[in-house]
Amino acid sequence: MVAPKCVTAMNLRRLILMCGFALGVACMLCPNPTAGATASDAYDLGADALAVSRLINCTKEPAALAVSKGVHAGYCARLSGVSARFLKRFSQREKPLLTQVVPQDLDLPVVYPFGGGDLLTALGTYPNAKEITTLSLEVSGDVRAASRVKPEALEAALIQAGDNLRRLVAVEHSKTTNLSSMSHSPLPAEIVFSLYAISLWGFETTGFRYFDIAPDGSLDYWNKSDLDKREAEANAAAARGHLRSTFFPNIEVQFKRPGETTTRVFRHIAADLSDERLKKDSRVLLHLRAKQKVLAMTKAASYLLWWGTFSMIRQCLADTAVFMISDSTGFAPGYAKAQGFSQTTYGQFHGSFLHEANEYIAQSFIEMWRTQPQRPLPFRYGYPDRDGHGHMLVTKRETTKP
Repeated sequence: MVAPKCVTAMNLRRLILMCGFALGVACMLCPNPTAGATASDAYDLGADALAVSRLINCTKEPAALAVSKGVHAGYCARLSGVSARFLKRFSQREKPLLTQVVPQDLDLPVVYPFGGGDLLTALGTYPNAKEITTLSLEVSGDVRAASRVKPEALEAALIQAGDNLRRLVAVEHSKTTNLSSMSHSPLPAEIVFSLYAISLWGFETTGFRYFDIAPDGSLDYWNKSDLDKREAEANAAAARGHLRSTFFPNIEVQFKRPGETTTRVFRHIAADLSDERLKKDSRVLLHLRAKQKVLAMTKAASYLLWWGTFSMIRQCLADTAVFMISDSTGFAPGYAKAQGFSQTTYGQFHGSFLHEANEYIAQSFIEMWRTQPQRPLPFRYGYPDRDGHGHMLVTKRETTKP
């Protein structure tokens, strides 16, 4: 998730998102009174997700959704070239280096804070991952909305989705503006971007369900009555002019490659990761810490891991990550060293992309890049530096913490 280019604008954007976030805070992390379905009892919306996937990925005629063949054909024609160029570019530039530096033999969950909408590069970075979790302020939305609107509304949403998908693959991370522009859409950005990534990397969607996070950090999956109750709450809120999508925060998508027997899992959790929020409600941290050991990543994250007000999620990552890949929005050098990590630099870094970022920490990154051998980076991984250079940082667990 990339922020606007000034801290003031970023804080305004957070305030706007949090207004909607607050409307559903009781139903986002806290379980419903009736919730508590096990994974096997969860109400599966895989058919709805598959219909949306076929629509946006052009894998089959979207007969289940009301769009004209002409509109769909035009959308597919515009998107197909962009997708093909992305895959070619990734194969030639990014895959060789990522395959070399990313552990291929560690079967661990992937955790990506501030990574809403960016399953595309999470799967590109960790193609063997069986479980990926992204977290951000953005909610997931209602996967059934596409089947409940008039054809002209769905066609307009499809065109908008195509524009934003083309922007996504152009910069290889999700932009806040793209995510928020689809907040009222019957094709919600989190769902569209994720289903697109799953298909683009050669997987097929096999299941889709919603969940809350229980007080002990475990997952409470929604059953049919939970879904009906949440929909009633969403409709009542929409009648008062509020965002309906707020009431559908967390999703789990199951997927696998054709012929694979192992089902993979992607989850998006809508959460404010600031210390202020986590001190009031720690269930997200409990959920993440229960994973014990993880592979981590972050990029284009507004340098939030540098901030003192995001110390709890930073420490959670430091305690659980055995490997992390990032741009300069990852762990600061002094912090990483104190936590028992080594860091290896790629590309060039002459200063932070956001000029208002902490200059003292930025200087420590500049010094780290200056003192290490220059390792070429033929692609951009998240933010550029202040001069437009691509850069990437590999952080590895070397020792236990002192």
